[in-house]
Amino acid sequence: MTPKSALLVLTFCLAGAGSAELHSLRVTAATPAVTVVAQPGDRHFFNLPSLDYAFQLEARCGKDWTPESLTLSVADSRTSLGSAQLHESSAQQVKLHVPARQIAPIVLRDFCVIDGTAEGSGVEAKTGAHSLVRAPRQLTVSAALSAQASLRCSSDDEQKTIYVSQPLDVTLDCDVPASSDGR
Repeated sequence: MTPKSALLVLTFCLAGAGSAELHSLRVTAATPAVTVVAQPGDRHFFNLPSLDYAFQLEARCGKDWTPESLTLSVADSRTSLGSAQLHESSAQQVKLHVPARQIAPIVLRDFCVIDGTAEGSGVEAKTGAHSLVRAPRQLTVSAALSAQASLRCSSDDEQKTIYVSQPLDVTLDCDVPASSDGR
């Protein structure tokens, strides 16, 4: 899977109580591209395959505050970074694998369908025993999933947690079946 150049960015800042110092958490995600198999025109639900997301995380605690932990989750998949990792650098690169069984089906109409009777205005072409509606062969689904992240910062006697939610896109590439006559 090769991530596309499209990136989603969400930044959240929280002012420390009684100070001008800010805690901040920024989440950037590359959009993965996956292949889906064409299906009959009367089916509108697509089961997505497993997805691999590459995240860029920027976590900063205000002056006199220490980053304690950062947690990132998508569906039931999650990863955590501890204090030692966060002290090395405020910018972290994290990869997260989301198994297909954790992803709800998405509803799409007139994308990657087999059957000349499918709705829409696609141009039909014969491919063996089936006719394929030539709708778009690639589609980016906005907000197909969402990521949640939290950063916990501490000072001498206080703790603050910042929460961020980030919509995640996925690009679908339609795998058109080869015809039985070699076309």
